[in-house]
Amino acid sequence: MNDITLYLDMDGVLADFNKAYKKIDPHKEDRKKFRDSVIYHKIFVDLDFMPDAHQLLNHVSKLNGINIEILTSMGTHDPFQAHEAKVQKLEWLKKHNIPYKANFVHDKVGKAEYANEKSILIDDSIGCVTPFIAKMGHGILHVNAPDSIRLLDATILQIRAIAALRSHA
Repeated sequence: MNDITLYLDMDGVLADFNKAYKKIDPHKEDRKKFRDSVIYHKIFVDLDFMPDAHQLLNHVSKLNGINIEILTSMGTHDPFQAHEAKVQKLEWLKKHNIPYKANFVHDKVGKAEYANEKSILIDDSIGCVTPFIAKMGHGILHVNAPDSIRLLDATILQIRAIAALRSHA
């Protein structure tokens, strides 16, 4: 029964992007600052873990029958910048021994392409969660690991209960 897929966002769920981003030139216009952060500062490589990311990762690693993947945005449609972000994020995952398949989209709404009635997204951005839910996925707006874990477990039970009802119908 490995047909449920859990997608974990990176920035704001696993990695502390905002902490690093605040340290980079606060006077620069945001789009330019983001591009410089990726291209020149290689921001995604050395991000700290979110304070309770290990708690979430530990919990999901023990889930039975759940396919776990990373679903992260590169934050741009610029091919060069997107490639740089992807390479850096893959390096971060490897460095931190996070073994899950990584999926990349260009922007927040792109995550909705992964949504279906047996998929769950844990993300800290309402701009990602809302389109995911609109496409029939299950979205958990991440604020902290304990709340996300509680909602995740309840969502898995709900998906399995609906599947069981359908198989007996």
